[in-house]
Amino acid sequence: MRTRTRLLALAAVCSVALFAPMAHAATPFTAGTGYGHDLAVGSDGVGHVVWLEDGSPDRLNYCRVPAGGSACDGESGPISFPDSTPGDGVNSIGAAQVFTPASDKVVIVASCWACGSGGITDRVFRFISVNNGATFPSVTEVGDLGVSGQSGWYEPTNMTLGTNGGLFQAMDSPTPETADADLATGGLFVYSPAVVYNATADRVVYAVNDLDTVKYAYRVEDSPTVGELNSVVNWQIDRTLSGAEGDNDETHLSTGPSGIILTYRRFIAGDNRIGLRRFETSSNTFSAPLYAEGPDPIDNNSLDYPHHSQDGFGRLHFVWRTLHDDGRLRYSRSDDGGATFTPAANLALRETFIDPIVEAAPSGAGFAAWRGIGSGSAIRVVQIDPQPEPPAGGAGPGGGEPPPPDMTPPTAGSFSIGDTTLFPGQGTRFSFTSSEAGMAKLTVQKRVPGLRVRVRGRLRCLPRTRRRVRALRRQADSLAEFRRLLRRRRCTAHKRIGSIEQRVAPGRNTIVFNGRIAGRRLRPGRYRAVLVITDDAGNRSRVERIRFRVLRRR
Repeated sequence: MRTRTRLLALAAVCSVALFAPMAHAATPFTAGTGYGHDLAVGSDGVGHVVWLEDGSPDRLNYCRVPAGGSACDGESGPISFPDSTPGDGVNSIGAAQVFTPASDKVVIVASCWACGSGGITDRVFRFISVNNGATFPSVTEVGDLGVSGQSGWYEPTNMTLGTNGGLFQAMDSPTPETADADLATGGLFVYSPAVVYNATADRVVYAVNDLDTVKYAYRVEDSPTVGELNSVVNWQIDRTLSGAEGDNDETHLSTGPSGIILTYRRFIAGDNRIGLRRFETSSNTFSAPLYAEGPDPIDNNSLDYPHHSQDGFGRLHFVWRTLHDDGRLRYSRSDDGGATFTPAANLALRETFIDPIVEAAPSGAGFAAWRGIGSGSAIRVVQIDPQPEPPAGGAGPGGGEPPPPDMTPPTAGSFSIGDTTLFPGQGTRFSFTSSEAGMAKLTVQKRVPGLRVRVRGRLRCLPRTRRRVRALRRQADSLAEFRRLLRRRRCTAHKRIGSIEQRVAPGRNTIVFNGRIAGRRLRPGRYRAVLVITDDAGNRSRVERIRFRVLRRR
C-alpha cells in the first residue's frame, strides 16, 4: 500500500491509448477520478479502494468491490473530512491509506489542510468501520504528518505508522500526535517511503529511496508505543543494503507469514529488474537479492512502478508497468517466498498505468488498482485474472483476424491437502497448480454404501437409497433372488456434499476450506475432494482426487 510522487519519466507515458480487453479477461472499471489511491483486500476477498479528489471542498472517496466483482457496490461513496473553516473548504494532502486488519473492520487514514479544529495546519484523520465498510461512524484526529508513501498499521492499539518522505510518525488516539522521527537524515530527495510492523519478528522496519540508493531503518519492539517510536534515538537509521546494486528505487515493503519483504526497481538500461530481499532478524539486515522479473523483452521495455503484497498464506503478488505495445499491467506470483515465480502475464492492456497496487485475500483472489496521469485522472480497478500475451496484431482495434479458438484443456497438478485427518468443523486448505487462468471447482464427496444400478444400459455404482433398493426388489422373482442380487450389486459409492468454486491463476493456487460445506459441518466418515479446472474457453481439465477423513471428537 503506497502512493508515490514521480517527477521524472512521465513524458514517456503521456500517450494514452484506449483499453482493448483480451477475450475472457477480467475487465477493468473506473472507480472515480483523483489521486493518492490505495487498496486493501479483506480475508473475505472484498476489495476496498480509497483516493483523494480535488474539489470545493476536497474529499476522500471510498469504493467497496465485492469479491470477484467488477464495480463499486452500493455502500461506496465520498467520506467528508471535518471542516472548521466552511468558507475556505478542505484541502486534502498526501495520499489516503486503507487497512483491513480484522474481519469486517476497515480503517482509512487520510490527511488534509484547513480542516479539523484549531487552525490551518496539516491534520491526519482516522476513519473506522466495523461493518465491512458499510458506514464509517468513528472519525478521530490522530496526528499532524501529511501521510503519503506506504503507511503501516498496529491493530492492538489502533496505531497508524505514517510516513512522509524521510519523516515517520506513529499515531493513535485520543490526543493528536505532534512528535515525529527523521529516519532518513540529510536526504533531500527521498521517495517511496514505506513502513511495516511484524509481530512475529518484533520489528518495525522503514525503507526509502534516497537518490537511487535504498536506505532503511529498524527498531526491535514487541509492543510498540507512540512515544518510543516517535523518538529517533530508539531507531537504527541510515542503513544501506549489503552488496547493493548501483541504481535502485521504487522501494516497497510487505509483512506477513513470509516475513518482512523489500522490493525495489533495479535500473539497468534496457533490462530493468524487480529486486526482492528478505529482512533477516538474526542480523537486522536484508538478504542478498532475488529478481522477480526475467529477461522477457516485453518487460524490458521501460519496466517501472513495481509493487508487491503478501496474502494471508504468505504468497507474494507482484505487478508492474511496461510500455510494450501501448502499455501492459503485468502480474506474477511467488508461492515460496520469492524462490520461484509464475510466468509474467497481463492484467490489463493499452492504458497508462501509474502507481499500480496489488492486494489479495488468503484465497489468492484479489484486485489491482492504478491511476492515469494527472491529479484528476481515472482510478482504475481490475480483478487479479492473469492472461497470457495476446497474439501479435490480434488484440486491438484494427489488429487483424481474431486468434483461433482455445481448444487446449488446462492442466491441474500437485493436488494436496493440508491435513488428511480432520474433526467436524475443522478447516484446512487444498493446494494445486494450474497451467492457466480459469475457474476451479472443488467438490466434496462422502464415501457411502452403494448399489450398482443400470443407467442407459450400463451398470453404475450410485449411493444406495430406499428407492433404488425397492426397484431392485421389483426385478427379483423371489426374496432369495433379491438377496443374491443385493449382495452382487453392493459397491462403495460417493455422495456429493457440496462444492467450492474459485477463480485461479497460472501457477500454485490454494482453496481454503473453513470446515463447512453447503453451510454444514462434515460428519464423521471418509471423504474425497474432487478438483476440476475449467478455462475461460470452456475447456475442462482432467479430474484430480484426494482422500481425507473426519473423526469423531472424543
